Formats: sequence, structure tokens, C-alpha cells
Amino acid sequence: MSAPRRAAVIGHPVAHSRSPALFARFAAASGIALAYDAVDVAPDELAATLARWRDDAAFVGCNVTLPHKERALALADRAEPAARACGAANVLTREGNTLVADNTDVAGIESALAQHGIALRDARVVILGAGGAARAVAEAARRSGAAAITIAARDLARAGAVAADFGAAACALGEVPVAEVYVNATPVGMQGQPQISLLPANAPAGAAAFDLVYVPEETVFLRDAHARGLRTVPGSAMFLAQALATFEKWFGFAPLGVTTR
Repeated sequence: MSAPRRAAVIGHPVAHSRSPALFARFAAASGIALAYDAVDVAPDELAATLARWRDDAAFVGCNVTLPHKERALALADRAEPAARACGAANVLTREGNTLVADNTDVAGIESALAQHGIALRDARVVILGAGGAARAVAEAARRSGAAAITIAARDLARAGAVAADFGAAACALGEVPVAEVYVNATPVGMQGQPQISLLPANAPAGAAAFDLVYVPEETVFLRDAHARGLRTVPGSAMFLAQALATFEKWFGFAPLGVTTR
């Protein structure tokens, strides 16, 4: 039997990630020998880590999570249009001795919302956070024809920088306008992070609340939204969609019949 191909998810922290278990199921369902690990990479170690993998013939690629999405794009040798549009990468694919950046989060966000009957077209969209995940949401909203996009973050300068790239508005977390779609694109609510809800007090019943956090699946943000009569979309829907797209990038096809469970 040939040696397994290698892949990883990188972040800091990354122990919470369910990607290793999910990709193990993908590989088993597809008959592919794949060793996929969660690798905690400190920001100052990212360039050296990617340099090692660039020269590893067994390495197929890596998923990228907080806080590396923007830096991973800068370190890649080439970028696909979605990654360039977002200014962030959630996946790197090794092609020869080069790393190619892409962003399957955008399609994953669109897929998750569509599965739950939530339309971005003509909607006012509020994105909580100003990192790489927020950029993917902003790109999904922009290309889907949202009526207005607002980036809300504690760091107003950073929110303004993201907003400028997507024709959006920026505001502080305490000044969020009323919207039809609210997206938590921060790590707040993730295991090991503050367990609070960033859903604004003025969020109306009937609006949609989408949390990109998927561990735990039922976050404080989603519980708060449900209690206040908002429609909710869990991060697990996006997590599965972007992972399927990643596997297809690496191996040329998507596995069938695999869920996040």
C-alpha cells in the first residue's frame, strides 16, 4: 500500500477543530489514504511551517482558520479569484512546489444560508467581526446583491478597512443598525472563548442569525436569537459545505453521504 497523503488544519488555537474527524470520514468514503492533523501554529511560525510543507511531496494542502486566513493568502505563491476578492484564504493546495490560496468559505456561506431559506439579495447584512471570516461573509453578501453591508467590530479602524474593500459601512459593536441578516464572524461563543451573545439588542424578530462558530453547534448567539424569534443558521452547515469544496479541490471529486456527525 502506498504511503498516505498528508493534510492539515492550521490555527491558533485549533484543538477544537472537527476537521480531522470529518476529513477522515471523507477519505474513508473515497478510498483515499489520508493522514490529516490539527496543527497549532503560532503566528510567528506560519511562514516556516508553510515553507516545510511546500517541499513535502506527500502534502496535499491545509485548511486555514483563525488567526491565519489573511496572512496565509500573503504567503501563498498564487491565489484563486475568491481568495483575492476576500483578501483571505481558508485553504491552501500544494501544486508542484507551490501553494495556491483559495476561499471555499464564500461558497460555504452561500450554501448554508440557502439551505435555511435565507436570501442575501436585497437584504441588509450586519457582519460582527473584521477578520478573514468576516471578509468571506462580506464577499458572499456583495456578490449576492445585498442591499447594504455593515462591518461591526471592537476595533473600528479594522472594521473600516474591511468595509472599504467591500463598499460597506463600518460601526462599533454597540452601534449596529437594524438588518435582515446578522452574522457572527468572531470566535466569541467558541469553546474556550467568551460565552456571550453579540446579537444586537435591536435585532428584530423574523431576521436571520447565522453563527460561523460550529463548536458548540448551539452557541449562545444562536440560543439568544432563537429566544428572540429570529431564524437561526448553525455554523455546521457552512463547515460541511466548505470542507466538501476543499476535498474536491485536493482530489478532484467530492465524497458522498458524509455529514458533520
